[in-house]
This record gives sequence, structure tokens and C-alpha cells, in this order.
Amino acid sequence: MANPNRLTAQQCVDLLKEETGDEIKPVTFHSYVNRGHAPKPVEKIGNTPLWKRSEIVEWARNRPGRGARTDLRKPRRRTTSTESH
Repeated sequence: MANPNRLTAQQCVDLLKEETGDEIKPVTFHSYVNRGHAPKPVEKIGNTPLWKRSEIVEWARNRPGRGARTDLRKPRRRTTSTESH
């Protein structure tokens, strides 16, 4: 019997749509994985990679929106000294 907590790429895509309403193709999901923008598979059955359901749910809820610049670092906040006034 298959483990319900392990998902194929198509099931990950379906879960993403269910959780966020965002639609992507399985090939796009694989691209995210290869670039490190999505969780890595936790196991393989034959040639089929499988992902952990809880990791995909967490990723779906916290991933940046479409067009977000993930390559930019967040700017440092300047602190003002109140002691010198």
C-alpha cells in the first residue's frame, strides 16, 4: 500500500493548488526543486521521486509569490542612535 504522506510531483502540484490556488505544471515544480526553491524528494520508488506531504504544505504556504526576486538580499535596517541626542 502506498504511503499517503509521500507525494509524486503531480500530487505536489495538486496540493499546491489546493493550499494556495496557484497552478503550476509538474515540469515547473521539478525546475523549482532543481534550483533549490522547493523541497528535495525524500525517497524514490523506481524512477519516481516522492516528497513528504508536510514539507510540501509548509513550502506552499510560505513560498514567495509570482515574480518575487529571490536572488536579492534583504536590505539591512539602519539603527539610529538615540543616545547622542
